[in-house]
Amino acid sequence: MNERLQPVMDWLDAHIGGHLHIRKEEQGDADEVRLKLEQKGIHDDHSHALDDYTGGPVLFLRGKGRVIQPNGMELPLPQDTFLIPVDEMKLARIDGQTMTVETGRARYDITDS
Repeated sequence: MNERLQPVMDWLDAHIGGHLHIRKEEQGDADEVRLKLEQKGIHDDHSHALDDYTGGPVLFLRGKGRVIQPNGMELPLPQDTFLIPVDEMKLARIDGQTMTVETGRARYDITDS
């Protein structure tokens, strides 16, 4: 496991049962999700390409969640799971109730809400 992942996993452990706000920025696009974190872990995703990502190790955040649309509408989070590919993780920064994870493709700002 990437040594940068341990603080991420510890922070998430402390937030199991809590509500997270996740903002993903990738190539000028931003996606936002609200999630009640019930489970987290790492697994190899060999099932299919997701958001143009190829299989590889992913951090999964599982729980009831909503995708926040740009117009403010909310839709259910598909499969109650949010995935962050971690094979190209460059940075993990924790500042109190906010954690930032940067990969080769995207930046994820995760806040305890």
